[in-house]
Amino acid sequence: MTKQSGGSVSSAKRSLALSFYTFLSRILGLIRDHFMAVSFGTGMVASAFSVAYRLPNMFRNLLAEGTLSQSFMPIFSEYEKMGVMDARVMAGTVLSFLFLCLSVFVALFWFFAAGFLPALVGGSPEYGTLVVELSLVLFFLIMTASLSSIFMSISNSHHNYFVPSLSPIILNFSYLIVFIFVFPFYHEIRDKVFLLAYGIVTGGVLQLLVQGWYVYQNGFGPIFRLNFKHPAIRKIFKLMLPAALGGSFYQIGLLVDIFLANYIQNQNPGLGAVVSLDYAQRLVQLPTGIIGVALATTILPSLLKDLREGREENVPKEIADVLSFAFFLTLPASIGLAVLGETVLDSIYFGGRWDHLATMTAFYPLVFYSFAIPFYSINKVLVSSYYAFSDTKTPLRIQLVSFFLSIVVSIGLMFFFKHSAIALASALAASVTSSLLLFYLKSHQVKIPFLTVWLRVFKMMPALLGLLVWLLISEWVGKPVLVTYLTNEWGFGFANVSRICLLVSILPAVMIYFATASFTGIPESEIILGRFLKKIRKKSIQP
Repeated sequence: MTKQSGGSVSSAKRSLALSFYTFLSRILGLIRDHFMAVSFGTGMVASAFSVAYRLPNMFRNLLAEGTLSQSFMPIFSEYEKMGVMDARVMAGTVLSFLFLCLSVFVALFWFFAAGFLPALVGGSPEYGTLVVELSLVLFFLIMTASLSSIFMSISNSHHNYFVPSLSPIILNFSYLIVFIFVFPFYHEIRDKVFLLAYGIVTGGVLQLLVQGWYVYQNGFGPIFRLNFKHPAIRKIFKLMLPAALGGSFYQIGLLVDIFLANYIQNQNPGLGAVVSLDYAQRLVQLPTGIIGVALATTILPSLLKDLREGREENVPKEIADVLSFAFFLTLPASIGLAVLGETVLDSIYFGGRWDHLATMTAFYPLVFYSFAIPFYSINKVLVSSYYAFSDTKTPLRIQLVSFFLSIVVSIGLMFFFKHSAIALASALAASVTSSLLLFYLKSHQVKIPFLTVWLRVFKMMPALLGLLVWLLISEWVGKPVLVTYLTNEWGFGFANVSRICLLVSILPAVMIYFATASFTGIPESEIILGRFLKKIRKKSIQP
C-alpha cells in the first residue's frame, strides 16, 4: 500500500479484526450445520425447516446486514455532528417507528401464512403444514434482527466492531445449546425441529438485549419517541426504500431459488434439492461473510469520513485497495471450495442422516457457487460505496437486472442441470452485478484505477497457481492413499478420514499461498502477516 492510501490500510486492518470475529462465528456456524445435517439429513423435515427459516432470514439479510443498517449510518453520522443528544433522539425515533412497522408486518404474516405458503412450496399437505407451523415460530426473528441492526450500526459508526460481531455468535450458540443439551432427551424428529425453532428465537432475543446493553453502556443509547414527523423518519426511509427494493431482488431471488428447488425436488423424489442448495450456499457464505461483510462494514464509515472532511480524492484509492484486498482473500477461497468441495462436504456433514448421496447432491451446486465468491464479496463493498454517496437507486436498477437474469437462467437450465442450474444462475448474476456496479461508479466522479487493481491481481497469480497445484495433487493423489491407509490400518470412520484429508490439503496450501505472496511482495500479505513478518526480518538482520 502506498503512503497516500493510509486510510485504506486502516480500513483493511479494521476489516481484519472484524473478519476474525466473523470467522469465529462462521466456525460455530459450520459446527451448527454439522448437527443440522446429522440430525435432519435432507428429508421432508429438513426441507420444511430450510424453507421456513429462509423467510425470516431473507428479511434479516435485507435489513440487519444490508439496507437498514447502511441507510441508517450516514444519517446517524449527520445527526452526531449536531450533537450526541440529537443523534440519540433520532435513533430512538427510528427504532420506535421500526418496531411499530415490524409488529404490523409480523402480525400480517401470521394471519395470512396458512393461506399462501402451502401453495408456494407445493408437495404433500403434511409438508405444507409443517412449513407453515415452523414459519409462524421463526418469523419473529425479523423483529429481533432488525432492531438489533440499529444498535449494531450505532456501534459500527464509532468503529466498535467487537460486540456487534457477537450477534451471530449468540445465535449459533442458541443452536448448539439445543443440539447438545436438549436433543438427547427427545427422539421424535418433529419434536426436535420445533424445539430448535424456539431455541433460535430465544437466541434472537438475546442478540437484541446484548446489542442494546452495549450501546447504552457507551452513552449512545437511543431515546425512544414515536414522532412520525421527525425528519429522520422520512430521510432514512427515502434512502432505504430504493436500497430495500434493490436488496429485496437478491433476497427474493434466493426465495425463488428455494421454490424452484422445491419444484425440482417434487419432480425428482429423494433428490433433496432444497437442503443441498441450502448447505452449499452456507459454505460459500463462510468466505463471503468473513471477507465481504467485514470489508463492506468497515469501508462505509471510512468513505463517509473522507466525504465529510472533503477528501474526495481518497475515495477511488480507498475502494481500489479494498477491492484488491477482497480479491487476495476470496480467489484462494474460490479455488479451494471448487477443488475440495466433496471433501469439505463430507468433513462437515457426513454422518447420521447425511450420506454420500447427499454429499454428491450438494457438490455440484457448491462448485458453481464457489466460482462467484469474489463477486459476492466485492458486490457488498461496491454497494456500500454507493451508500456512502447516499445513492441507493443505482444499485436498485442493477440488482433488478441481475434478478431477472438469474430467474431466466435458472428456469432455462434446470431441466438439464436440475438444482445445480440455480447455483450457476446465481454465480452468473453476481458477476454481471459486479461489472455494472463498477461501471456506474463513474456517475459519482469515482474513477477507480482498474489498471492498478488488475496488476495487483496479476501479481497474485504465482501464489494462486502454487495453491491450485497443491490442492489438485492432494485431492487427486494424496486423498485416495490416505483414505485407504487410515480406513484399513487405523479403522478411522469416513467423516474423520475426510477431516484429516482436508487438513492435509488446506494447511500446506495456505502456507504456500502466503509464502509465495510474501516472496513476490504482494502488499495485502503484508497487512495480514504484518507484525509476524517484521519480527522474522528483525531476527534475520541481527548478527
